[in-house]
Amino acid sequence: MRTLRALSLLVLGAAAAPAFAQSKVDPPRFGSKIKDERRGGPLGLGIAIGAPTGVSGKLWIGDWMGLQFSAGGDIGRIGDFAGTIDYVVHFRPFNTATSEYSVPIYFGGGFVLSTNTYEQYGDVMLGPRGTAGLSVLVKELPTELYFEVNPTFLVYEDVSWSVDGQIGVRYYF
Repeated sequence: MRTLRALSLLVLGAAAAPAFAQSKVDPPRFGSKIKDERRGGPLGLGIAIGAPTGVSGKLWIGDWMGLQFSAGGDIGRIGDFAGTIDYVVHFRPFNTATSEYSVPIYFGGGFVLSTNTYEQYGDVMLGPRGTAGLSVLVKELPTELYFEVNPTFLVYEDVSWSVDGQIGVRYYF
């Protein structure tokens, strides 16, 4: 019986030895510092094509959080005007081959307010929306190139839904 216990302890010890020999695992890159990945200040302004097409901006409120906003109209719809605001959180799930740029992805949520002053005068649409996107930050330039998709659920004036998106560029001051 003693031999069996000794043999069991020896086997358990041998099985646990590789666990002690493993190197430390780096924590996820969730909170890595954006300010080290780009030049410029916390406020970026630029242009965007999509829904809405117009001006776009982002205000960094931390190393990996931001408020982004846009205002403009839909291409092909006369009199259309929309404004959006989103809270986003950035992640870095993969490394680039160089330190010259980084490619974080971001997720968040916000609201959209839309109206049309020509075709449906007086109609106002309001609702929550989700945001998922990808940014390209160049270390030596105060710019950001981004692509995003926004599932939207309109709840005021009419209940409706849509999937919007934007491609844009921002310059940071």
